[in-house]
Amino acid sequence: MTVPIDPNLSPVAPVEPEQRTPARRPFWLGVGVGVVAAATVGGIAFGAVAGVRALSAPATFEITGTLTLNGKATTTGLPTGFSCAGTSGYDDLSPNAAVKVSDESGTLLAKGHMIGSVGGSGYCIFDFAVTDVPRGSKFYEVEIARRGGLSYTEVEAEEGLSLSIGD
Repeated sequence: MTVPIDPNLSPVAPVEPEQRTPARRPFWLGVGVGVVAAATVGGIAFGAVAGVRALSAPATFEITGTLTLNGKATTTGLPTGFSCAGTSGYDDLSPNAAVKVSDESGTLLAKGHMIGSVGGSGYCIFDFAVTDVPRGSKFYEVEIARRGGLSYTEVEAEEGLSLSIGD
């Protein structure tokens, strides 16, 4: 038996199962997660580098510098490495002069000495050094001979000092 085909009917497309599109997260949520992840990784890396530097930084440093005496100086009777020293009121500025470093409370941290000098009868430039100065003080007071101290931050003291006295 044959079924007649109605000419008024249009062909029917096969029925396909409904296609679902995957759920989409908002674009900015992904950007936010990425930024947070990058900041976290960056923070961990920064902390690690800072920790390694703190562990490798020495607990002490050296203060070096010069003291220029403008005034009376002698050039005789001096040990090797010294071509001048103070005289006539500046006698304490000599190869034997102590260099003391104290902290903000006046506690003596380290002592050093003059390491050489150059100059003539009207001036003298001393070199000095203080080793094993502990880090971490608010400031460092540097005193040469009996001339009173001057205060410096750790960064300033570590960079080297240039002092002068006299006319």
